[in-house]
Amino acid sequence: MNRRLWVASALAAAALLAVPVTVVGVHVTHPRNEDGYLAHLKQYGDRQNDRPLAVLPPTADLVAEGDAACDWLREQPYALWRHDPEYRELVVYERYVRQVENRLPAWGDELPDRRSVTGAAWTHLCPAEWELRQPRRNPFAPKPPD
Repeated sequence: MNRRLWVASALAAAALLAVPVTVVGVHVTHPRNEDGYLAHLKQYGDRQNDRPLAVLPPTADLVAEGDAACDWLREQPYALWRHDPEYRELVVYERYVRQVENRLPAWGDELPDRRSVTGAAWTHLCPAEWELRQPRRNPFAPKPPD
């Protein structure tokens, strides 16, 4: 086999493996942390003041609502190196909140509110998914759905 062809083949194979290896690496280095999620909601579940919440809704309800936010996030395209405005943190966050604003969580309109739950979920329940959707610089990333 021609040396140049071999080198080109090796480089192409390495490039093809880079994305899945990166995705797996992000998942390994950004594990799920339910205890951190619940502690975050206890401490910061009321965005209107600095006091921790006296009582949290049932853990199963909180985790289910956080998992729903993570499921939605998993359906969004990876931003990777994309830096378009629609990939920015606040834009993605507001897009999710708009899509679910008419559905109350299992605990109703009590605290923590959905905005607190969403931020805590993306930070603690699915941090790898959030990391992969952070803007980078790649003009070939697909546009997110509206």
